[in-house]
Amino acid sequence: MTSTTQTRWVPGVSLALALAGLAVSTYLTVAHYSAGALLCAEGEVIDCGTVTTSEQSELLGVPVAVLGLAFFAFVTVLCLPFAWRDQRLHWLRLGSVAVGVLFVVYLVAAELLLIGKICLWCTAVHVITLALAGVLVTDALRRSSL
Repeated sequence: MTSTTQTRWVPGVSLALALAGLAVSTYLTVAHYSAGALLCAEGEVIDCGTVTTSEQSELLGVPVAVLGLAFFAFVTVLCLPFAWRDQRLHWLRLGSVAVGVLFVVYLVAAELLLIGKICLWCTAVHVITLALAGVLVTDALRRSSL
């Protein structure tokens, strides 16, 4: 198996993850602006409503859901087939997902340490972001070993 064959899955998987993140972020953005649109269990630990309306749900007055939507819209474009053909975008993809991972770390810390609740929809975005980072970093490591 050649190195090109080994990575044929990367563009498709990265695009699928970016689209999944875009979909969940879109839902969270709509839910942010539409009272009662958020479907999530509410309990002692899992409580999307508390998380998505907390002080930490906005950054400099911008809803975190909107930031996630913008992030995934940008990353989706970077994961389209034409973007994978442009080698100059390799570092932009990696840099973008690195920023996304750092933001996930902040958001998880906010959920666990400041809010004391977990949002399952937010967790889905976090997992998608980390999976996308895993795919892109794996590809970058493979490229560097060629």
